[in-house]
Amino acid sequence: MRLLQTLSILLVLLSTLGSCRSDSPGGPAGANLRPGKSELAIEFEGRRRTAVVFIPTLVAAPEDGWPLVLMLHGAGGSARNVIEATGWADLGEHEGFVTVFPNGTPSYEGRKESFLRNPQSWNSGEHSTFAARARSAIAKKVNDVGFLNALIDTLGRRTTIDRRRIFVAGHSNGASMAYRFGFERSSLVAAVGAVAGHFMMTEGALPSPVSLIQIVGDQDPYTPLGGGEAGVGRHKMVVAPALEAPTRWAKLLGLAPEPRIIRDDEKVKEYEWGPSEQDEEVRSVIVKGQGHNYPRRSVVRVSSIVMGPSVNSISATETIWDFFKSHPKPSQEEASE
Repeated sequence: MRLLQTLSILLVLLSTLGSCRSDSPGGPAGANLRPGKSELAIEFEGRRRTAVVFIPTLVAAPEDGWPLVLMLHGAGGSARNVIEATGWADLGEHEGFVTVFPNGTPSYEGRKESFLRNPQSWNSGEHSTFAARARSAIAKKVNDVGFLNALIDTLGRRTTIDRRRIFVAGHSNGASMAYRFGFERSSLVAAVGAVAGHFMMTEGALPSPVSLIQIVGDQDPYTPLGGGEAGVGRHKMVVAPALEAPTRWAKLLGLAPEPRIIRDDEKVKEYEWGPSEQDEEVRSVIVKGQGHNYPRRSVVRVSSIVMGPSVNSISATETIWDFFKSHPKPSQEEASE
């Protein structure tokens, strides 16, 4: 009898432990995320979607909550390698904002992602693009806008987020996804940072203003300044000029169609549309001598047949963050003026 009672107690304890299975080193599922690095997983529309989250450890959350930056990897990339390549997590630690690195969907779901054998991608709305392969997120019509929205909602329940300071950035296919998410969730996003990507959405409006900063290299084989044939080797397609994206975004914001040149030196040429009376603006930073890689100061100046040359004249991460922190969503009082 005593043995049966002991076994019953053990079964209850084991079932309790099982119900508290952690989806993150930051704590049990649904618990508040702790400062530092956490791996987060959520179930969304029948898929297990994952992200890596960094919450600053050096400072307490601001009274209004943490600013939030989502950084989206390019096609074939992952949360892991974009953390290493961009420096966003380190900057968030020192500047005091939460950084989130979601993973796209691999071609063969259930298998480990791999740049060549099992690339991850985003459904950025591009139907004729380098990222739209047979098993891509685009081909499978993955609801990535819904996933990123759900991810932000989950983070809002598990830590304190400043709803006026939610930003999304991305590189390449991730930049196109950032464009799409900012476009379709304009009430949620304060500003978009797009590096070496195309804005593929053709219809609609911005019910709520979203500022934009674009960064592109003038030697990018996939996002050429003049448009036309893009790509390398046999993998080529026709694309719009790089400046078409910020020009269209400026039109969505009701800004003057012609930009001003606010900087032109040996490193960059910078265009600006706006700002409006509510400080919404669009900016384009053309990095001279840069190919398709993500611009960073630590890179060795190299050239690649696939990606084009790389220079170390600017940090895309620092440039985007400087823009983001100056462009929160206007308050209700400011928006009504």
